[in-house]
Amino acid sequence: MAEFDYKCIPVPRTLFTGKVGKDPHEAAVEVYESIIKNAAKGGWELDRVDTVSSYQKPGCFAALFGKKEEVVEYKLLIFKKQIS
Repeated sequence: MAEFDYKCIPVPRTLFTGKVGKDPHEAAVEVYESIIKNAAKGGWELDRVDTVSSYQKPGCFAALFGKKEEVVEYKLLIFKKQIS
């Protein structure tokens, strides 16, 4: 049975999509394609895209002013490479 090594690459939470009036989807696709192509050069194959959620507690002063825990979501590109 084949064994694989895995690595995770986070996608930037905020993508620069150019000036107003340009297609923002095209710019976002270019960012994803760039990450995937760079990983492929090293022999990595895209396995899946996951969304990960985490939460952050406010600092002392922020909590004093009523700030609550904040949930942060981000995307991870999961790559695999066969090792045997």
